[in-house]
Amino acid sequence: MKLLCTDLDRTLVPNGEQPESALARPVLWHLLRSNDMALAYVSGRDIGRVLQAIDDYDLQVPDVIVADVGTSIYVSTGGGWELHDEWHCLIGQDWNGYDSAGIGETLVDFTGMQEQESDRQTRFKCSYYLPQDMDTAALAGQLESHLQTLGVRASLVFSDDPEKNVQLLDILPVHATKREAIVHVQHMRGVANEASLFSGDSGNDVTALASHLPSVTVRNADQATREAVRKLAATNGTQDSSYQAEGGLMLAGGQELNGNYAGGIVEGLVHFNPGWREQLLSRTWLNEALSQTPAPVGNTSRQA
Repeated sequence: MKLLCTDLDRTLVPNGEQPESALARPVLWHLLRSNDMALAYVSGRDIGRVLQAIDDYDLQVPDVIVADVGTSIYVSTGGGWELHDEWHCLIGQDWNGYDSAGIGETLVDFTGMQEQESDRQTRFKCSYYLPQDMDTAALAGQLESHLQTLGVRASLVFSDDPEKNVQLLDILPVHATKREAIVHVQHMRGVANEASLFSGDSGNDVTALASHLPSVTVRNADQATREAVRKLAATNGTQDSSYQAEGGLMLAGGQELNGNYAGGIVEGLVHFNPGWREQLLSRTWLNEALSQTPAPVGNTSRQA
């Protein structure tokens, strides 16, 4: 058994500015089927919005959902989703008896931080909007000092929301990062690290993308994220496990994937499993992929 863990927005879900290769998702789904690969969605979305994305974009139903930027893990029960309580017990130890509401009450004097909507807050995720021009390095230092005085061990995850033109901040238990959650899912499923892949595109994916986890940064990730991943991987000495999609992956019939979204995920899978390239170059295999999952319409490119 192998395991694909992927971010959703602008990684698997093609809701960015760049086009998606039309064959990318049919090829991805068939790769998973052909190679006995389990699937986990790892997202900043809450469980309801993850399920909505599955419906809206006709995504494959996963085996596991890591929601709320790594603070919640849900396991498929066949007819629904069950919260994995063991994960909450583990990460709750980091917050010294506080929950997100309690921590939020101690942050009211921090200027420039606007609480996100109530449905974006969870028991172990405190989320804020920040002005686009805010000095996040200075803010991070102030927050870290404050949280230490509370005996709270937390990680601060900064990212961008280009649609709202704001920065985002998630305050999480230190062990509740996407990377730590993926490692926990590996243990849950009995999957070795080298049999896994994580794919992502944005700031809250950087730590995982530059870690010991085999990973792919999809081509449509912004340049700042790609550079942050390269620098952190160099610091960590994990360049061999951190791949960045470039596009141009060939399929049967001279078609190619452009490296954006699912096309980048496929490119990463083939990079770490080079023997799978033969499947993509087989007309029979590609026809099987299309017969089981027709190519989507919408934000697609002319390439594949």
